[in-house]
Parts: sequence; structure tokens; C-alpha cells
Amino acid sequence: MALTFAFAGAAVAQYPDRPIKLIVPYPPGATNDLLARVLAEPLAKELGQPVIVDNKGGAATAIGATAAANAAPDGYTLLLGTGTTYTLNPLLKKGLTYDTDRDFRMISIIAEVPVVFIVNPQFPAKTLAQFVDYAKANPGKINYSSPGLGSSLHLAAELFAQRAGIKMMHVPYPGSAGAMRALLSNEVQMFSEVISGALPQISQHTVVPLAITSAKRLAVAPGIPTVAESGYPGFEALGWYGLTVPKATPAAVVSRLEAAINKILASGVLQARFESLAIVIPGPQEAGSAEKYLAKDRALWEPLVRSLNISLD
Repeated sequence: MALTFAFAGAAVAQYPDRPIKLIVPYPPGATNDLLARVLAEPLAKELGQPVIVDNKGGAATAIGATAAANAAPDGYTLLLGTGTTYTLNPLLKKGLTYDTDRDFRMISIIAEVPVVFIVNPQFPAKTLAQFVDYAKANPGKINYSSPGLGSSLHLAAELFAQRAGIKMMHVPYPGSAGAMRALLSNEVQMFSEVISGALPQISQHTVVPLAITSAKRLAVAPGIPTVAESGYPGFEALGWYGLTVPKATPAAVVSRLEAAINKILASGVLQARFESLAIVIPGPQEAGSAEKYLAKDRALWEPLVRSLNISLD
């Protein structure tokens, strides 16, 4: 037994001494994949070993998350999951093949993605206040699109509807492209989209942005007000990316990874690459702050999911 502990301690002290796998629970080509590949380069430099991106898409990130949960807890398998992975799936899927609390240790929040509420230019409301006034004066007459039932974009719209005291009809589509087409063709009156996906249409003036769900305005779109400053103080609803390892990963390895990630976040390399896409890169984080972030995210969405009585099983 003593030899086993000595060997394990030596292995931790030498970490890392071989390539590291970074699981992305999405197929190649999407923003999630791009973020992972941009992160992998400076992370490899900091750790002194290659960081290999491994795409395992499917089942709303559950396939990749399950693979990461079942990996050896040695720091050689990382997961770049999302709020869907860590918060929404456990709330929406009863037969989930992983458990966030049991299976993962949060290392860092890598990025946040604000949502923007947009309308067709033909819609009479041009501000969020006007939209709410119209919804209250015309109950049941506003349909909004999303890329699917239980998606973060669906829930962001429902969260705002509850806060504003309005009723809207949800019309899910198979993906954001279909949801955007529905708005452009005036099949629906509103779409809550990640702002990075909506920026091309906003810049072409084919949609009208009402407000974004981040706490502050974005440098890439300073003319779009926040929901909070539009009459709903404290409102914030974000998509996010979090880096995790299997739960039993040794504390020394976790600390090594936290230090490497914080150095990358402090360098500004990710911010420089993603600011034009309206992806917010937070600064260095204290130990344990990512776990607190997860708890806050869960506290935001769990009451809403319960009130809507949504299950994807």
C-alpha cells in the first residue's frame, strides 16, 4: 500500500508527463469547438504537453460528458462543457448517465455568452419596454422561436416572461437556423438568440435587437441596452462554458490546472480572439469560484424548470 501511495504521489508531482485530452461535447466546427481549439494552444504551452481536442457530440452534450465522467481522475481528461451540460441536463433529463455533483470538479469558467431578444422589423415594438407593453395589451398574440424545448434560449425567454409578467407562446425549431428563419419570415414575433449568432442579422438591420441579457453592455454592440437597464434590475441569463475534471482528480493536479487557466485568462489571448463574436471571457478566478458560479446558475434555472414542468425524457 505504501508503494502505491508513493507512486501516486510521484505521478502527481510529475503532472503532466503525457498528452492531455480535452473533450468537447459538440461536433467539430461550432463555436464550442473553436473555443476549445483556441484554448488548447496556450494551455499546452503552459502545461508543457499537447492538449488534444476530442469531439464527442450528441444527446445535448450527454455523450461527451459521460465519457469525461467515466475517465480516470488523473488530470489527463478535461471536459469543456456548457450550462446545458452542468445545469440544465440534470434538471431536464431523469435518465442522465452522469451526475454533475458526483462526477465533476469545476476548474474554471472559460467564457460567457449573452442572449439577445430580437424582433422582426415589422413588429411595432422597438424597445423592450414597448415589447412588454404590447404583450400585455395583446395577450396570447406573441409567439417566439427557440432552437428547442428546454434549450438555454427557450429558458432565457421564459425567465424574462415571468419577470415581466407577460405570456408568450413558445414555438421550438430544430436548431437556431430554423428559429431565425421563422423570425425573418414573420412566422414568430420574437427570438431569443445568443448574440454571437444574431450579430450578422443585427448588422444588416434585418432584425431589431431589444436588449441583451448580460449585466453590462458589450463593446462589440454598445448600442444594445441590457435587460437590467431596460427596467429589470438584476436580470442576467447567460450561456457559459466551464472546464472540469473527474471529481476524484488529486488536489495538486487541480491546482496546477487552475494556475495554468488563470494565467491564460489574465493574458487576454482568449478575449482578443472572441471579443468580435460577443463572447465574454472572464478574468482569473479564485479557487472555488467556479463551483460557486455553478451553484448560482442552478439556483437561477431550477425554480423556472420546475414551474414550467419540463422534462425531456
